[in-house]
Amino acid sequence: MLAGLTHNRRFAFRPVLTIFVLAGLAMLVSLGAWQLKRLDWKQGLIAKIEARAEAPPMALEKAIARADAGEDMEYAPVRFSGRLRPSLEAHLFGSYEGAAGIYYFAAVKPEGSDPLVYVNFGFVPQSVLKSSTETPQYRSMANSEITGLLRYREELSPPASWFQSAEQSSDGLWFVRDPLRFAEAAQIVASPYYVDSFVRDGGPWPKGGTTRVDFRNAHLDYALTWFGLAIVLFGVWLTFSLPKR
Repeated sequence: MLAGLTHNRRFAFRPVLTIFVLAGLAMLVSLGAWQLKRLDWKQGLIAKIEARAEAPPMALEKAIARADAGEDMEYAPVRFSGRLRPSLEAHLFGSYEGAAGIYYFAAVKPEGSDPLVYVNFGFVPQSVLKSSTETPQYRSMANSEITGLLRYREELSPPASWFQSAEQSSDGLWFVRDPLRFAEAAQIVASPYYVDSFVRDGGPWPKGGTTRVDFRNAHLDYALTWFGLAIVLFGVWLTFSLPKR
């Protein structure tokens, strides 16, 4: 195929075209490599969650101590009791079952330990947030025992950080699950870990137990697509760089 493409042609270097093609190749290859990393992460994540799904909840303090010691404790079931601080809340933009809304994070002071821990109490749809007749229950949640999954703060790296902001929007919404950023904005000290709450008794909102444990894994297809586009772009450059005599 390559022999047929180059037959009866002489290479002509085109600097402007080459610069644009190299930039495009760099982006496409980096996106493909990123998808391969995501593939490895997703496979490990699925295996980890399946292994921990049936484990009984452990004390939050113990789970955090093991995580601080270097053990991978993400998605470990945990439990703790604490005092809710609803004034120190963070709203993370998201969707659930096709509905747009927010995930309601609130700081909780665990009994007998520091620092504050952010808890994702679940999803509140936009229709409820705007409704004047339906009162979301998160404003009046009483202190109680909290059970859920221990989660690590979300840290964006390229190329994801090129397209997604980790800062708070002008209307107060967050787009990255990072309790350290929540705490910085609230001028408090909080743990770098947070807890995804399980389903709770009481009112319907926020809806707990929304942690995804059934993951679609199409990262290999995405990687092959990006690498395929890189090959096509190289072919286009080669075609324009080898004009017929």
